[in-house]
Amino acid sequence: MDPKSLQFVAAPILQFIPAGKNELYREWKVDRNYELKLYLFGILPLGRHTIRLVNIDRSENKIESKETGLLAQEWNHTIQFQEIEENRVHYSDTIEIKAGLLTPMIWSFAHLFYRHRQRRWSKLLKQ
Repeated sequence: MDPKSLQFVAAPILQFIPAGKNELYREWKVDRNYELKLYLFGILPLGRHTIRLVNIDRSENKIESKETGLLAQEWNHTIQFQEIEENRVHYSDTIEIKAGLLTPMIWSFAHLFYRHRQRRWSKLLKQ
């Protein structure tokens, strides 16, 4: 629920910087646009990226977002997790990507990036 966790799990591959006066609050809020500047490896600008959370369901441990950016017109993301036993969690990301002719390239990047994210989540949770 903390936007800082996005920064941690995305690093060092992607970096999200608030655009303009937009701030990342202490906790994600539903139906609020988070306007961000997106960078690859903190150097290469990838344009603006907007994250809008459409659902945070604590009883189902599910977060859903509708996202858009320069490279992907749609990036719909669902995060879901459930405890399977003490100190073990099943975590999944489901992403719908619409990026026109770039979709295969963006999908390939997303596949590798989300593997990285899952390793980073594991590291964050062990801390």
